[in-house]
Amino acid sequence: MAPVEAEKFLSYEAGPEVEEFANALDDCLSTPLSNEERRERILDLPRKYYENALRRLAQVRPRMMRNGQDDVDMDADDDVANSNPASAELVKRLEREAQTWDLLRRLLPLRYDSSDNGQSASKTEQSSVDSGDLFKSFLASDSSACERQAVIQWLQSNASSGPDIDELAHELQQNADRGDIIAHGWLHTRSSIKLRKSVTAWPHLLDRQSPAIATSFHTSDGSPLVTQLDPDAATRQGRKLEPQDEYFERAIWLGCWEHLRRGSSLDTIREWCQERTEMWRAISTSAILLSADDNQEVTDTKPASLALWRRMCFSLSRSGGCDDYERAVYGVLSGDIPSVEKVALTWDDFLFANYNALLRTQLDNYILGQCPADVASNLTQSFPSFDAVQFHGEPRTVDMRLIRALEANPQIKDEANEPNKALQASLISKEIGQHLYQQGLIISSGANQNESTLYRSKPSKLEVNKERFFQSTQHYGLRIVAHIYLLINLMDKLNSKDDSLAPAFSPPEMRRSQQNLIAGYANYLRLAEFHELIPLYCSILEPPRSYEVLSYNLIHENEASRRLLQLRLIRKAGIDVLEFVKTQAWLLFDDLGPAQHGCPAKEGFSIIEPGPPTSRSGRPVRPDFFGDDERFVDQAHENLIRSLEWLVLVQETWPNVLSMGTKIYKFFLRELFCFKQSVKN
Repeated sequence: MAPVEAEKFLSYEAGPEVEEFANALDDCLSTPLSNEERRERILDLPRKYYENALRRLAQVRPRMMRNGQDDVDMDADDDVANSNPASAELVKRLEREAQTWDLLRRLLPLRYDSSDNGQSASKTEQSSVDSGDLFKSFLASDSSACERQAVIQWLQSNASSGPDIDELAHELQQNADRGDIIAHGWLHTRSSIKLRKSVTAWPHLLDRQSPAIATSFHTSDGSPLVTQLDPDAATRQGRKLEPQDEYFERAIWLGCWEHLRRGSSLDTIREWCQERTEMWRAISTSAILLSADDNQEVTDTKPASLALWRRMCFSLSRSGGCDDYERAVYGVLSGDIPSVEKVALTWDDFLFANYNALLRTQLDNYILGQCPADVASNLTQSFPSFDAVQFHGEPRTVDMRLIRALEANPQIKDEANEPNKALQASLISKEIGQHLYQQGLIISSGANQNESTLYRSKPSKLEVNKERFFQSTQHYGLRIVAHIYLLINLMDKLNSKDDSLAPAFSPPEMRRSQQNLIAGYANYLRLAEFHELIPLYCSILEPPRSYEVLSYNLIHENEASRRLLQLRLIRKAGIDVLEFVKTQAWLLFDDLGPAQHGCPAKEGFSIIEPGPPTSRSGRPVRPDFFGDDERFVDQAHENLIRSLEWLVLVQETWPNVLSMGTKIYKFFLRELFCFKQSVKN
């Protein structure tokens, strides 16, 4: 199969999501609503966009099984998916988009919490303390903890869409040499111990048989073998399991790690462990389980016991266990970073390791505050724990510095610079304003000559890593960043807050560059022939920028009926129609530049055909000696005429029609004079 060319993704064709996104936005803006109702609808937009992305993902994701087809058909589907890079790329793209909207729908309500919600949060805090729900009362007392929990749950949700856990552990399970048996523990080690007992006719623990047992009892590969079968035997005795059981053990710990990484509920973990007759592992995770389920609570345990449990988990993560995944499990439970990062593979994994540690450190400090002072002091002095807050330093800038560290990590550097991931990182670190500013610079710098007047941006000296941003030809990315900009912009206006994307101390060109995202998206709507949606998006912009973007995107409309429709849509969007048509005419007149002195010729002028004269007729006259000027109208001149036609459609503009008409008439008279002068010369 021939490879799919990337240009096919960059066409101006638009899917139904373009109109669906606009309809959802229009539902927030066009209807008369109270501030609270409008706030709820705007905050609900990321959820709608998220579900829209999930629906599109479900439509294009390769089906591994359809209508009960057998394994042969499944393999055929795999071959089709693997041989179709376009489909694979589209699936990745939609997964990343869904993740971005999922993150935004979790963070936006926390960052734009209404005063009523704040009061209800205080009531929730009081009721939570009364009911003994320690974790909820902790979240109610710390807004940064709420945001970190939201990010952790987002990372857990991302991980849960990965391969099945049993599929990940399949190779380890095969190496365990036990067929399909997933229960009953260390089968091979148990058999070796039983064999030794039967051969020596010894009914008691092997440790008591002979002092030399430690040196004479070995695994099949010659390593010292454990003599007992309790979970701590290998760590306590400093001995090993049979190699097959080590694979089995690793598969179990891999599964436990994946469950914690995916935010599985305690019931899910308990059921998974019960199938493997390993219930003790579920119990060891149950004290404080940060799951993706908001209904999960900390077990009804005394604060001192919870603090001690965390420190025991930390000890196991640093000095216990026989496998990296086992130490990572206890690292997650204790809020350790190095032991978790050791098994991390992706940007999400590394961020999870750090955010989990930060949140558990904050929770531990809260728990210690619930303990008597002498108990808390004894715990902190007797049992070490990892303090992620102190490790990362200044709390106010920890998120930004953490994101910078991930970008510099060679293991995940390429992933960190992927445009979707860079956008998600800027949302988490609260640097979305700077990110959108740079994204706007990329969009305007990639504009062609016809689009340059749309942005009217001066070249920036700012050095930008272009890999981290969507290019002007990636219209799906432009749709995402444009809607993120308008969502935050709308929430700022609704909450009467300063512009969080372009604060007062920011460079003056910052806001204009961010608005280039809306301008670029409006231009894309024009090219994709969604002209009716342009006024809706221009209504997000403040005048005069809204008039500018409207002018350059609607000037191409040449049918009177379509122009009247656009004027109605402009009025519905809350934009001043009179100011729009007046601004449009002046903009297009200014685009002609200053009046020229003299009449420079465009090219050499000749009315005689080239070539030597003939004896009969000499050199003939060219039939088209006027050249293309007779039929060709410069685009700027045509747009100027159209702007006057737009002015005529609005009755209140007749004084402007006469004034602008006079200027345009004089301009074309001057052009005609220059043409005549060039003919004479």
